[in-house]
Amino acid sequence: MSGRISEIEVFVKVVETGSFTAAADALRLSPSAISKIVARIEARLGLPLAIRSTRKLRLTVEGEDYFARGKQILQDISSLERGVRESAGQIGGTLRVSCNVPFGIHRVAPLVAGFLETFPDIALEFSLADTTADLIREGVDVAIRTGVLTDSTIRFRRLASSPRHVVASPAYLERHGVPIEPRDLLEHNCLTLGFSRSYGKWPFRVDQDGVVTQLDLAVKGNLSLDNGESLRRFALDGVGLARLSDFHIGHDLKAGRLASVLETFNPGDREPVSIIYADQSPLAPRIRVFIDYLIQHIAP
Repeated sequence: MSGRISEIEVFVKVVETGSFTAAADALRLSPSAISKIVARIEARLGLPLAIRSTRKLRLTVEGEDYFARGKQILQDISSLERGVRESAGQIGGTLRVSCNVPFGIHRVAPLVAGFLETFPDIALEFSLADTTADLIREGVDVAIRTGVLTDSTIRFRRLASSPRHVVASPAYLERHGVPIEPRDLLEHNCLTLGFSRSYGKWPFRVDQDGVVTQLDLAVKGNLSLDNGESLRRFALDGVGLARLSDFHIGHDLKAGRLASVLETFNPGDREPVSIIYADQSPLAPRIRVFIDYLIQHIAP
């Protein structure tokens, strides 16, 4: 990697990721190469840009200025090139997308062929994972996530809001009985997502002394999983009850492979689905057309 623009790109990536090692991973270089590039910048300027320690990186005043101006230069170059491509009618490049497993399998994957046919110059890297993606650190352009977003600083667009149901296979219900009211679940095997505490409490609308209130019931079971598709699989196998979204198990309900229970106690439980993307202005055309394509084909 050579040239001052490339050196600026390296320094900006070091600051954004917080370390030489993380920047090296993102740029597919060795940590020693990253260190040499930063040292070369500092030698040319004749002053330090960062104070290094074994645990963290702290910018000097000059380093903060170099980072801010360098990032703006990179954004201006990117905007210039995007504008030229758009004016020529070309939308292409590598698009890195991360999506949670169930929504990716059941809603996004079926759209991929049509999207790539519409935009043949885009090369799609499509990753399925139920862990939260760090867009900058992992070089992800777009992440699709279900559930409530807790980071108020990220940019996102709401893609859908899917009803949730408590479900089980007919075989499980035949063996263990159908729960009549929410607290009956305390005597049942309830499958949960181990990495999310919110999935261990299932919401219900109950009548307490003539007053309708929400009950967040802490359910338990002998199987905890790390992704929603596995929850569906084990529910289908009759291992226990699960709380899953329509986009995930709607076809199973229609086919009779799963049955919903306690619907009269459902408080309107819904799972939001959001498109998360890096803070770019304007958005790269490949990102913009992908978001628009999803909204056109998925959003209600």
